[in-house]
Amino acid sequence: MLRFLRLVFALFFSQLLLFVLALFVLGGLFGGGSAPGISSGSMLHLGLAGEIIEYPTLPPVPFVRERPLSQHALLESLEAAATDERIGSVLVELQDPGLGWGKAMELHQALLRFRESGKPVVAFAPSLGEIDLLIATACDSIYMPATGRLYLNGIAVGPMYFKGTLDKLAIRPNTSRIGAYKDAVEPSLRNDMSEASREQYEWLLDDLWGEFLETVTSRRNLGRADLEDALSRGVLQPEEAVELGLVDGVLYRDEIVRRYVDDPGKDPLVPVMEYHRDARSHLGGSGRAIAVVHTRGLILRGGHDYAPGFGAILGAAEAVRDLEDAADDDGIAAVVLRIDSPGGEIVASDIIRDGVERVRRRKPIVVSMVDVAASGGYMMAFPASRILALPTTITGSIGSFTEKFNLRGLYNKFGATRDFVTRGSYPFLFSDYHDWSAAEESLIARQQWADYDRWIGAIASKRSLTPEMVDSIGRGRVWTGQQAVEHGLVDELGGLDRAVQVAKELSSLAANAKPPLVHYPEERSFFDLLLEQSDALWAGVMERWSRAPRLPRGVAWSVLDLDLRQ
Repeated sequence: MLRFLRLVFALFFSQLLLFVLALFVLGGLFGGGSAPGISSGSMLHLGLAGEIIEYPTLPPVPFVRERPLSQHALLESLEAAATDERIGSVLVELQDPGLGWGKAMELHQALLRFRESGKPVVAFAPSLGEIDLLIATACDSIYMPATGRLYLNGIAVGPMYFKGTLDKLAIRPNTSRIGAYKDAVEPSLRNDMSEASREQYEWLLDDLWGEFLETVTSRRNLGRADLEDALSRGVLQPEEAVELGLVDGVLYRDEIVRRYVDDPGKDPLVPVMEYHRDARSHLGGSGRAIAVVHTRGLILRGGHDYAPGFGAILGAAEAVRDLEDAADDDGIAAVVLRIDSPGGEIVASDIIRDGVERVRRRKPIVVSMVDVAASGGYMMAFPASRILALPTTITGSIGSFTEKFNLRGLYNKFGATRDFVTRGSYPFLFSDYHDWSAAEESLIARQQWADYDRWIGAIASKRSLTPEMVDSIGRGRVWTGQQAVEHGLVDELGGLDRAVQVAKELSSLAANAKPPLVHYPEERSFFDLLLEQSDALWAGVMERWSRAPRLPRGVAWSVLDLDLRQ
């Protein structure tokens, strides 16, 4: 009955929506004509605010959700603008962007490449934190308003532990994990960090913080003592930041525009998302293409999705379909697999891994890691022809866990009880009313270790390591991209541009070829979704508010619970 009502609502709303959109189309056809073009000497405006995703795997829903700003759009726009005579300069406006250390470093590198064109790049920010400053130091100049602040208060990792909450609710977690560093389950088991968890956070932050300090001192031509002085102050006003060489001056955005644009009265700022729509015409490329398959989010079976509390869902079936389409296309010489995922369900991750293996047997496939490619994300990556990461990418976390919660105590608090009639040997294996017995816990552990041994053996074979070596850097240990190169989990450091170059080198393309890039998933409109499934409209309009992800029961997981964003 509920599905019927949803379908009726979807059909009714779709008719209304089509009518409204028809008015917009007619207005565009018979109204004021096309939008004005980009005038010569314009300033490309990279307004970095809110979440910056790697690539939009789901289409926008009209009137409900705009297409989000993506790393893909930023990188392509900068590449196109470097040779676009209409673009004379770039303004990077930082307004608390939501991105990780990997994307920040990749964007930093892209801005440095753009500067080789000779066009000025200016950063403006009402306030700057560490990640903002990492991006801004790639620019020629950095400006702030008089009331701005530079926050150099440091970085921290602080997981939320809720064992005490579970105790108050009389909920008992049942957990099996490989190994001690696989700390995604610790919040339900402890009230603080374990020794192993603290150890790996220490080496992660040491590497990230070291990379940050090195980048800032080299790009701003500072002595280490000057930067240490700034760090000791914690929060700097603009004049202090100027004095220490971290900022170039106090200016407001309109003053910057007047300084760098000859005629600021003609809409000189070109928003990056508007520019990106025609940027590809300036990228060129001919001959056989290189496919870029984007994968982001929590890995589950099925198609790409979005779920409140989980964010983007990386659907294994859809990812494999994209890989197969790229492999089947004779016009594609090689594949770059972009991974921005903390992992997920092991079976789903293994399905994508198998897809990567099958692509590699037919053409080169190069992995390009973004913010995070850990746990199940690394399982997807290791069979590739070559693996690249940013220095600040988070990867590794080779291990798994299985967890269930016994809610019997909570039910009893409300006067609810259950009784059972059973058959079979392990009827309560996934019951929310029983703890694991010793036999059940042993059964779960045996299955996990079988998967883990198979996994590290396969990594050892593909990466020219021994299983013992992989085990010594596995068992849940997490690494930065730089550390992963040192341990043999990653081949080299680099972003998407370098991954494309490596893919070209491994393929049959000529050394001087400039292949076009073909992106997967292919861009789909909202109406494509309507044609694919009747539930799509309902799901889009409600933004998945009422729908939890369909998690397979009783599965092993390989997922990293780590957020290093400010």
